[in-house]
Amino acid sequence: MNPEDRYTVGDFMTRDLVEVTPGTTAINCAQVMQAERVSSAVVIEGGRLAGIITEKDLARKIVAKGLDPQKVMVREIMTAAPFTVDPETTLYDAMLNLSKRKIKHLPVVRGNVPLGIITAMDILKVQPALMEILGKPREPEQ
Repeated sequence: MNPEDRYTVGDFMTRDLVEVTPGTTAINCAQVMQAERVSSAVVIEGGRLAGIITEKDLARKIVAKGLDPQKVMVREIMTAAPFTVDPETTLYDAMLNLSKRKIKHLPVVRGNVPLGIITAMDILKVQPALMEILGKPREPEQ
């Protein structure tokens, strides 16, 4: 086993998901995210992942356009069918996908049923240990 294959997304994902439906208003979604102190919520329809909505979506697709968050529904601004990973995905591969796709949140699913979420921040928290395992510890560039 390669050192980078030792840790999986399932080891570090957040299991307590903040969930909304496509019919949730943007204002209610933002309030739930604020109350739960999270930067994203998964959009669930019929027990399956329909999309993801982030603070960035709320800022760019509503606030920046001057839209009324009480009238805009999550379905109008969510990222539908987001890129996902399964719990067995290595943390290293998750890190590469976040970087390559320029995203910060990866829903973790099995059969399109949401199990958790892994974020860039989650990976940053374990990065020192990951770099030690990979044998490539280095100082941050300034």
